[in-house]
Amino acid sequence: MTPSLGEPFRGFRDHSESPFFRAPGHSPEETWELSVDRLALLLVALGPLAAAGPIEMSTELLCSWHRDIFSSLFPDHAGRLRGSLHGELEHVYFGGHVGTRRSQRIRQYRGTDPRKLPNRLDEICAEFNTTAAELRESSGTDSFSAVYAATRLYAKLLRAHPWIDGNLRAGVVALNAGLLTLGLPRVQFKDLELHDDLLGIAFVGKHEPYRPLAEQIAKIISNTDRA
Repeated sequence: MTPSLGEPFRGFRDHSESPFFRAPGHSPEETWELSVDRLALLLVALGPLAAAGPIEMSTELLCSWHRDIFSSLFPDHAGRLRGSLHGELEHVYFGGHVGTRRSQRIRQYRGTDPRKLPNRLDEICAEFNTTAAELRESSGTDSFSAVYAATRLYAKLLRAHPWIDGNLRAGVVALNAGLLTLGLPRVQFKDLELHDDLLGIAFVGKHEPYRPLAEQIAKIISNTDRA
């Protein structure tokens, strides 16, 4: 596979208020492209990593992926969980889609309290690792159960928003690592607006809120298999 894995991100840019908008010595456009190049290479590298054995999710591994993407651009923040900076807690706010396409609006969320982040990430990783191990040991497991497990990991990670920026790019690596370690192929979200709609449901929905996003990921995988 080639770095084209990062293509769906090419048409987007960080907003000017983003901490990762412009890296020293680079324009905003260059900053974005360089991060997407690193993301694409990291997605390619997941293949050999998963082939060597199951990928055990951990806070350290998640942070290493964030660091791999952003270390050359923002070395002071790459791979660093939000915490306390200059005596103030690094709370982060982000927007998510709420409602239907006709009544859609953006809801503001606050990421997990920085003081609770390490424990929260440990919980998210432990839940995935336990579920993944059970799925690998069960011969009668359907593929959707694996997709659902990786989707929960992805949505919960993004809801926590562990880093001051670049959460989606690092989260996509975690999602694809989860899929690969459960024997499924990597996915690309070519319709990022639909992705955001379904992620919004995962954040606030009731009655299996992760299912719509998981079903879309399963559909992408099915279409990939037929291609």
